[in-house]
Amino acid sequence: MAHKLERMLWQQIRDLVPDMIDTVVLPIGTIEAHGAACLGTDVLIPEDISEFVCDKFNFIKAPPIWYGITKSLLDYPGSLTITPENLMNYVYDLLKSFQRHKFRKIIIMNGHGGNNAVLKDCASVASRELGLKVAVIHWWILCAELTKEVYGMEGGHAGIDETGYIVALDPALADKKRYRKTLVYEYMPGTDVYPVPGTVLLYNEKGEGEPDFDHEKGLVFAEKVKEKVSESIKYIFDRWKANLE
Repeated sequence: MAHKLERMLWQQIRDLVPDMIDTVVLPIGTIEAHGAACLGTDVLIPEDISEFVCDKFNFIKAPPIWYGITKSLLDYPGSLTITPENLMNYVYDLLKSFQRHKFRKIIIMNGHGGNNAVLKDCASVASRELGLKVAVIHWWILCAELTKEVYGMEGGHAGIDETGYIVALDPALADKKRYRKTLVYEYMPGTDVYPVPGTVLLYNEKGEGEPDFDHEKGLVFAEKVKEKVSESIKYIFDRWKANLE
């Protein structure tokens, strides 16, 4: 069972870190509209992946950051945002706290594209200024080929990949009856639209990637994602060990 920081005693952290465990995993996403899936999709998925990874490698999972940078979907009810500056400062402060308590490696498990640039910059600064080893994983980008493998097409925001994973977690977190074609917006090169006129966002020219609510297929996809992320983490850590430790 994965170590969850909020359920541990301070004495346990003292006894385990860094001699037995030197890695913490921080899930992060945002709260925003996701077609016919729940507002917390961008956090629930990376948190589930993080639990799997922590259990597999004996890492410690930190409580997730629920709020991130929401832009084009902010006008849809329930969508929330913070500024890039606040996200940068907040995550960096947490990384400093982890470093203070002797964690040496940080995995930031990101579930939201709006966070990508800030998290990349934060990881770079934390490595340079704090001496931490930081890996930021954007799961849907890393696992894009798995979406094609399982579903035969590319994903998108609230599309076949995200909705499939959410349905695997709990079918009650999505509602097929609420889904309709008019929720889909296919991005057109050369246009920037605010608010975006849809909450299922497809980025490929074929218009592929609409949600699939098949629970069994979602389970297959979720397991493949967790294994792919785990393999990638092992590769990163092996290279750190071979070249920097």
